[in-house]
Amino acid sequence: MLNKNKYGARKHFVNWLILGLIILVLLNTACESPSLKKANRAAPSPANKQTAFEQDLQSMKTANFEYIFVFRRKDGGAFDSEDRKYLRANSPTATNRFISADDDKAFIAGSKYKFPPENLEILRQRFNVEDYSEPKESQLEDKTNTNAN
Repeated sequence: MLNKNKYGARKHFVNWLILGLIILVLLNTACESPSLKKANRAAPSPANKQTAFEQDLQSMKTANFEYIFVFRRKDGGAFDSEDRKYLRANSPTATNRFISADDDKAFIAGSKYKFPPENLEILRQRFNVEDYSEPKESQLEDKTNTNAN
């Protein structure tokens, strides 16, 4: 009779041990739940968010265009159909991509080919032109040599 109680107590202990392990596993799983991770994650700071214009400009840069220009009306208004026609007519035919940006207040042009100076001068008569092209190595060397003298 003594042996029966001894084995019963051991069985009882094993059952509690298994139940305790199951509870620990469940608690550990709950602590790793995505909803809790999401709540503990730091909110992104507003300084890291890009504006739509910056995203459009970045997409041109990641497309590996060597020449990137932003055209804006001099009055700051939105482009109308005549502005678009003028821009396309006076841009080199080799211009690879145009993107309307900044609520139609800007157009971003991306090209693998250099804009001829005469085209840029014609466009500057009607638009403000911002050059976001990557400087060429030869241009960097020229600036370095100029600064060294």
